Amino acid sequence: MLISSVSCVLYVGFAMLVRYYLSCICLLLASITECMAAVDICQDPATYSHLSIGFHNHSKSTIERNLGETDQENVYFDLTINSADDKPMFSAGHRYTVFNVAGLEPETNGHLHTTFVAFHRLSQTDQRSLRFSIAPAFSASSNVARHREFSADALQLLAAVVWGRRLSDRVRLRYGICGDHRFGRYRIYPLLSMHWKPHPDWTVEVGFPIVQLAYRVSAQFTSNIRIRPDGNEWYVLDKTLTNHSQFVYEAYALEWTFDWQVHPNFVVSASIGRQMHNRYEMTLLDGSRVRLSSDAATRIGAALEWRF
Repeated sequence: MLISSVSCVLYVGFAMLVRYYLSCICLLLASITECMAAVDICQDPATYSHLSIGFHNHSKSTIERNLGETDQENVYFDLTINSADDKPMFSAGHRYTVFNVAGLEPETNGHLHTTFVAFHRLSQTDQRSLRFSIAPAFSASSNVARHREFSADALQLLAAVVWGRRLSDRVRLRYGICGDHRFGRYRIYPLLSMHWKPHPDWTVEVGFPIVQLAYRVSAQFTSNIRIRPDGNEWYVLDKTLTNHSQFVYEAYALEWTFDWQVHPNFVVSASIGRQMHNRYEMTLLDGSRVRLSSDAATRIGAALEWRF
């Protein structure tokens, strides 16, 4: 009996120790990514092939009228395969978003996934460029795929047509039309941005929907600050798999990132920022449809990228 009790205590102690160290590792990763809840097809894809993975975490945010609290976690995976000349480019990825809601009972379990494949066709000269991108995506709560309760409501079709024009050696203009879920509900909106390079180490992008400033600190280090919309929409089921609805999230992210090119093929990124103007549209377990907002939250994260 004594041996059994001692074994039980040792087992519990070991389990707590493992849990502690795992928590420390998670906190370390969280404190050193910059990713979106939705798939970004409006911005130009990277000009190099790469594989990247990232994680970020949000601090707790109070829901309006003190109805409860929410916090958010994001994990993302991206693969881009670039090709030479004007051949099509291919990219694929996954977005995993967790909304932990306290004080309210949403219909969704809060574990939301978006999986996509994207095809890009780019043609360019020294003065002009044209890009066409299309990306079918599947966006739903975890129990939809797990129980194979598929629906057309979970399908998304993202697309962009973007023109580029070089105005001078330092200024480039981009304009076009995009359709995606970065504003929550699907929207088709205009893209207009001006890229200005006042110095070899500085790049300024002013326009819509993104404003950003990049500074190359050295050959290995780059700093970037940006503000942009960050949202998505998911098809969700309740625990009984009988009731379904759409969970919609919209916000604006102000974020500072710091990239360290450890190796010509390996980059480590850290980020910190604020998630502002958080808006949620959801169905609760009692069947009521609500639109709520919450306070701004701090977001911190880390990302790893392998270039090939």
